[in-house]
Amino acid sequence: MNTTKKARIAAEIKAFKHTDFSDAPELTDEQLAQLRPSHYRNMANYKPIKRTVNVRLDADVIEWLQSGGKGYQTRMNAILREAMENAAAQ
Repeated sequence: MNTTKKARIAAEIKAFKHTDFSDAPELTDEQLAQLRPSHYRNMANYKPIKRTVNVRLDADVIEWLQSGGKGYQTRMNAILREAMENAAAQ
């Protein structure tokens, strides 16, 4: 990270620390529970970083995923993401 970028980030942090939030409404527990990271609000623009991994799965699991046709890796990712989000919610 270059010096200019570091200085800009430091200035943004300093400015944020002095922001007056006294007129901001307080969120209820229900509203707080509904908050999600911004990239989940507009999934059309969400481009997660993909990584290639080697994983050993049971043959019947792979066959089941592939039986749904093209896109089995995308389905596998969706299943894992749902499990991750459910675990995080607990």
